Amino acid sequence: MFKLKEFYQYKRELKKKNNILQTKLLAVPPYTVNNRSSVLSKSCQAILYVKSSKNNTIVSLTNLKGKVQFVQSCGSMGFQGKKKRSTKFAVESTLSSIVEKAKEQGHKKVFVHLNGFARARFAVLSCLNKNDLKIEGIRDLTPNPHNGCRPKKVRRI
Repeated sequence: MFKLKEFYQYKRELKKKNNILQTKLLAVPPYTVNNRSSVLSKSCQAILYVKSSKNNTIVSLTNLKGKVQFVQSCGSMGFQGKKKRSTKFAVESTLSSIVEKAKEQGHKKVFVHLNGFARARFAVLSCLNKNDLKIEGIRDLTPNPHNGCRPKKVRRI
């Protein structure tokens, strides 16, 4: 067994070796929230967040630092009622308006963040391909429970 001082010294050496290996193996640092702009600035120019729910879809375009430039939702486009807002047509019209604004600012490549389980996820990718906006990468931010909450007790009559 190690003594306490030996253990901490061993731990420091392992950490140094691990850092050296990471710098050699990874030319590009990993994608993290703090280091977002340095990784993405080489490849793309903006980040497109798509939050799709059963009732509505919200699309926002941000710069690489995370500052919001444009926000658009199916409800703000004039689609009223949850049956109209959740359709593929509503999502495509919302995205096309965002893409036009992005092109005016000179964005050609976009990194896409998807959130939610609704049908809009597939409509987003097809619409971006139609509008000649290149997708640099896709990241799924949908929250998944790891076994979730405890279920209700079974009712006995």
